[in-house]
Amino acid sequence: MKVIKLIIFLLIFTSCALHKNTKNIDYKDISINLKTEKTSFKSNHWVKLYITIKNDSNQDITILKPSTEYGYQMDFFNVKYQCEDQSITEASEPPIIKRAETDIITVKAKSEIELELKGNLYDVICNSSKITQVKVIYDSTKELSEWIMNKIGTEQSKLKDKLTKLKIESNETTIGY
Repeated sequence: MKVIKLIIFLLIFTSCALHKNTKNIDYKDISINLKTEKTSFKSNHWVKLYITIKNDSNQDITILKPSTEYGYQMDFFNVKYQCEDQSITEASEPPIIKRAETDIITVKAKSEIELELKGNLYDVICNSSKITQVKVIYDSTKELSEWIMNKIGTEQSKLKDKLTKLKIESNETTIGY
């Protein structure tokens, strides 16, 4: 009888401990928005985007900051857009860029942060300054492809486990000058 009570106690304790460690975040309370007034169109046709990530939930979230260098790396930001006069870019074999603990950003509960997305790193290039249907996506819920895993290595992929699983999208926005 004592063994059964002990087993039941351990099961209840383990269940409570696991429940306490899970994040109950309502993802409707987290948003990503383009700051069109700060977006800049460079003379070399690259567009620098500024975004805010707003966390109106009651818990902190952790994300991987946007890329700051060109190369193979783990990155969960993506930009989709249309422009009147699309530019053509030349592709070359990029280097492997390592990500570190310092690339993890915490967005505190009931706060927001502003981030810069460099156009040349996210292929946001356009021959005209009017860009339509711009949408920024952050998705850390997707699995890393085997191809990326082979490029960045398994040690780098362990950083993903420290992030809040999150998929957020901005509204489609038009940027024009």
